[in-house]
Amino acid sequence: MTGFEHWLAEATPWLHRYGYAALALALFVEGAGIPAPGSLLMGGAAILAGRGEMGLIPVLLTAWPAAVAGDNAGYWIGRSGGRRLLLRAGLSRQRLARFDGFFRRFGVWLVLLGRFFDGTRQLDGLVAGSARMPWPKFFLADLIGSGVWVAFWVFGLYTLDRHATAAHRLLDAINPWVAVASLALFAAMIFWLLRRRSEPTDNKVVQS
Repeated sequence: MTGFEHWLAEATPWLHRYGYAALALALFVEGAGIPAPGSLLMGGAAILAGRGEMGLIPVLLTAWPAAVAGDNAGYWIGRSGGRRLLLRAGLSRQRLARFDGFFRRFGVWLVLLGRFFDGTRQLDGLVAGSARMPWPKFFLADLIGSGVWVAFWVFGLYTLDRHATAAHRLLDAINPWVAVASLALFAAMIFWLLRRRSEPTDNKVVQS
């Protein structure tokens, strides 16, 4: 059994038993920052839709709102208590202010792109809320990013299942490399941007 087949085997019993409710709940919980098999169930639902066991449109109309709702729950959790946790963890108020400024400038892109990376996808809302990113801006970016993410995976797996053997081999081969490369690129981008923003402040301190 390939990794892709194992992934489908794990998702199918939940979807057969609880249907769209399982898909919605898993995506909501995952978006709120709690580990849950949201992506796994969405992929399984897309494949079952391709086999006529679930409806393609109902899968899309369940997954998208659930993902957005979960992300927004995470946003408000982060906004109400995230800053206190960051300060207790040792982050100085100066660094917290720099963190806020970073999200004001680049938060939209981080929310849009973070949806596609495992790890950042679950934390996007919590981090954006902790950084006090304006909610309308977060909501719009998340609405678009989640919509593109859901459409990409649902339509993609729905179509690829028609060529199952080749798709399984391809996904099994590239998934680990894509995950490592994506996380490395995302981490490098954040590190570079934070370092770049810190340079003017550091120079002013030296001059004074």
